Amino acid sequence: MVAPNVVTALATFVGWGFLAILSKSMGDVATQSAAVWLATGVTFGALLAVRPARRSGVLLGTGVACALLGLLDGTPVLPSLVFALNEVLSAGVGAWVAQRFRTTTPDGRPEPGKAYAGLLLGAAVTSAVGASVAIGLWSWTLPEQVQLATEWRVWASTTFVGVLLVAPLVISFSGFRVRRSGGMNSAEFFAGAGTLVLFFVVATLIFSSDVSDRFGTSLGATLTYLPLPFMVLTAILWKERGATVATLIGALALIGWTAAGGGPFAEIEGFRGEAIIEVQGYVAVMALLVGVVNALGAVNAHALAQASDWRTRYRQILESNRTVVANFDAVSGLAQWGDGAGPLLRVDTALLRTVHDLIAHAELEQQTALQADWRDLAAGHREHVLWKTVLRWSDGKVVTLGARLSSVRGADGQVEQVAALLDVEVPHAG
Repeated sequence: MVAPNVVTALATFVGWGFLAILSKSMGDVATQSAAVWLATGVTFGALLAVRPARRSGVLLGTGVACALLGLLDGTPVLPSLVFALNEVLSAGVGAWVAQRFRTTTPDGRPEPGKAYAGLLLGAAVTSAVGASVAIGLWSWTLPEQVQLATEWRVWASTTFVGVLLVAPLVISFSGFRVRRSGGMNSAEFFAGAGTLVLFFVVATLIFSSDVSDRFGTSLGATLTYLPLPFMVLTAILWKERGATVATLIGALALIGWTAAGGGPFAEIEGFRGEAIIEVQGYVAVMALLVGVVNALGAVNAHALAQASDWRTRYRQILESNRTVVANFDAVSGLAQWGDGAGPLLRVDTALLRTVHDLIAHAELEQQTALQADWRDLAAGHREHVLWKTVLRWSDGKVVTLGARLSSVRGADGQVEQVAALLDVEVPHAG
């Protein structure tokens, strides 16, 4: 049986190597740094996604892949090893920073908002540490003078964008399991596919050729950010996994078109490949928007899941004690019945539209007193009343009911509704 760390190292080696080769093929730049760099996102994301025991495998796979790439590019052995160490160190430090924000809730899941904030901070740390070490290495290894500020900016910006694009994809798919049910429904899928197609249609018009020739010098540049709303809509519809895939594909298309000389960023370049670096700022804005949408969506989904969980527990507790919850409007008497009220009361609660419908099924000699209690509560003359009665339904079923009704006042001090806890005793036969 292959050790888990070896599998992790091989998977990281393949993923890192593939994205490194893809990055280097997407554009050329007049600096020592690559114009596009996605590979670090694999290391960063994997360090956050895997168990602590497997992180050494991630670092090993990254280090071997980076050193081998350097050797294949003609870099001497020692510098290749040092650059590989820098890749491992910078991603490791950034992931460690991001991990500090991944505090878990009682159910074991990370808090989405804090987790994404940690990812952003960790990405910034990774890019800054890597760029700072790299310019020192170039000063040491290269005989010619290096423009340190430019080199630092290119390394830091391309690494930061790579982490933003790839790390969320790795994290979101780390626990992926193929299921026959669940996930998005067909309506959400096709709606998201439609907005993604619109993104590519609009992006093609703006980025695939010279936008000034197509729309005019004055109008062309103003259309640059027009595709972004369609990607945000795709993220809303497709949620985290679909959104991360769509964002990465969209980003690669934008960078590829710019590298081919299309789009607004290719019109003016200060040095060769500057447009490819600048478009990554655009891509970073897109990734940030999608990331924030995903984080907010996850926060809402987490809150809804917690509310549903507490609602289920609340209902179970009430049902185990044979207790029914209801609210009655103080003016009209309209009833709102809690979950599970019908089975406990042995009646369809849709037939009990008001508190008066409930009182009408009580013992005949008690109905006048119950109506008087209700009027006192609704008028605010009394805060609480206790009922003890037998309810007889039209189908012959009978339940014994004990109830506590309490008035609920609004901001103006007037009674707005009456809350009721109804204890249903074991029903009589019949």
